[in-house]
Amino acid sequence: MTAAASTTPPKCGHCSTQAPSLLLCTGCRHTHYCNSTCQASARRHHKSVCSPRILRVASEDAWQAVSFASLSAADQTQSQQRETEALAQLARCIIETKIRPSILREDVIDQLADWLRLMLLGPALPYNKVKNFERDILNDEDLISDAEIYMETLPGCHASLIERNRGDERKKHRYPDPSDELRVSNDVLRIRCGVMVAEFAKRMKVSGEALQKRAMEEFYLHYRKCLLEKSESGYNSYTGMSAMFGDVKFMKRSEEIVMFALGLSDELRREDQRDTVGGTDAVTSAPPPRHTLIVFTIAMTACLYCLPSLQNLDEYATVETFTTSIFREGTMFHFSPSSLGLIRCGFACIAIIVAHAKWKRGVDLKLTYLAKSKLRNGRIQMSGWRTQGFFTAWSWNLLGISFFLAGLIPLLAEYEQRHQVAILANNPWILRAALISFEIAAPCALFISFIVTYSLWPTAYNTHGPTGSVGFKSWVSLFQHNVNTFMVLIELCLMGGLPVKLSHASFAPLYAGTYQIFMWLMARHWVPSHGPLFLYFFVDTTLGKKTTYFMLGLFSVIFVSFLFFACLELGVSAIEHSEHGVINLGCVLLISWLLMKFND
Repeated sequence: MTAAASTTPPKCGHCSTQAPSLLLCTGCRHTHYCNSTCQASARRHHKSVCSPRILRVASEDAWQAVSFASLSAADQTQSQQRETEALAQLARCIIETKIRPSILREDVIDQLADWLRLMLLGPALPYNKVKNFERDILNDEDLISDAEIYMETLPGCHASLIERNRGDERKKHRYPDPSDELRVSNDVLRIRCGVMVAEFAKRMKVSGEALQKRAMEEFYLHYRKCLLEKSESGYNSYTGMSAMFGDVKFMKRSEEIVMFALGLSDELRREDQRDTVGGTDAVTSAPPPRHTLIVFTIAMTACLYCLPSLQNLDEYATVETFTTSIFREGTMFHFSPSSLGLIRCGFACIAIIVAHAKWKRGVDLKLTYLAKSKLRNGRIQMSGWRTQGFFTAWSWNLLGISFFLAGLIPLLAEYEQRHQVAILANNPWILRAALISFEIAAPCALFISFIVTYSLWPTAYNTHGPTGSVGFKSWVSLFQHNVNTFMVLIELCLMGGLPVKLSHASFAPLYAGTYQIFMWLMARHWVPSHGPLFLYFFVDTTLGKKTTYFMLGLFSVIFVSFLFFACLELGVSAIEHSEHGVINLGCVLLISWLLMKFND
């Protein structure tokens, strides 16, 4: 061995000691050792690659660059020619002995040679050696599969190559979908991730199957993302999959993800989050920005100014509104006042049962924020009254209150007739509260079902796989995301048709504003040891101007939901004198089919 000539201290190939005095291996000329003892200890693993490189490495390899620069012009030309000939011979050998296409243009060999150079200077660097250069590559199943998959993308290859590859029962499982940007089979990648997670879980004594499945999905998504986003395109391959394990950053992040998914750590640090003396750069308080407060005050003042008068409310909040069925007496869907009251009270009981179940079961919440957020990510366990802090829970509970009051009114009306008392006349707040609560809760029910069905659930599934959508499949979630809409549609289209008036539209943003204030006040009280947190990323107060934009977006969406429901109520009112109710029933089924979701 000879001394390494470089200004950058190399690392020992055995013990990783970094020093300028390391000795260079005389065989391959690119691995360093402290002494002969380290070289002898590493011999078993190093001998397969202990050979001079057949291709010059990139210029950042200082020792190789210096070595090549010291050659004469004639020797440099000869070295380049030797590399080109070796790559061309290897490409032709791969095509003739492994791929064997039926139709092939000559320029495909040159393209494959260029691809081989890229691979041998990147993820396939261990094969970049003079010794057994061609033999070892031809025996590597991963690299040969990568070559075949690469050739499928070349215009010089006939389409029959793709058909033949996927018709081979022995190998078809290794070929990816031609339209997928990932150039390895998703199934193979999932299997490898599953095996590694299972081994890690066994070593850490974690036996939960659901935890392992979730960890596998999270690891798979991270692995796939790294393969696609790594700057060197050659890593999007089977060879690159194996080479990724030499990336310290990838391995460290993978371990963090798997440990967090298995429940071995309480917090998952964001990739862009820097470490500080205190652990992270997360804030300890998160008051809303001044511009957000100004816009909020203006919006709420405008809504308060537009509130309907008590006279206007009393015009619609009448006993007849809550005791009259949509359909005439004698038709299929005609309900008596007592039937309306009992059914609505039944709906209220369902709301109580579901809310109680959520209270007792608790919620395992995974906190995720936008990249520029200063809040801490992590996973927190919410139980008891804290489970009722979600917007879904607020709206579900309000819907239960609405049905209880709307059911109580016809029952009280019948009681008044029998006993000659005036309970409702002396307590008009019951009628007003029933109307206002329905006008707020009913549009929110449709809004929640729409958001879950078309945004939250698909995003969770596409991002985290089946484990990401587990929370949406519990019976409590299905009731709060689906049955809420179904009960509202039954009331609107088949039972009493409670009104939602456009003149009362200011109630919707006022309700959203009340929830906004609740989120701000509760930020530091959900889990005090965690620091400030918000249950939804769009309520995050550390995003600057985006905080205001998100707030206005929430108000606007709730307002639009109210307008949509008010228009739907107008449409139902126009057909409510139908004798058979087929149109009304069709409306219930159609909207339920569009908004309700039960599986991935």
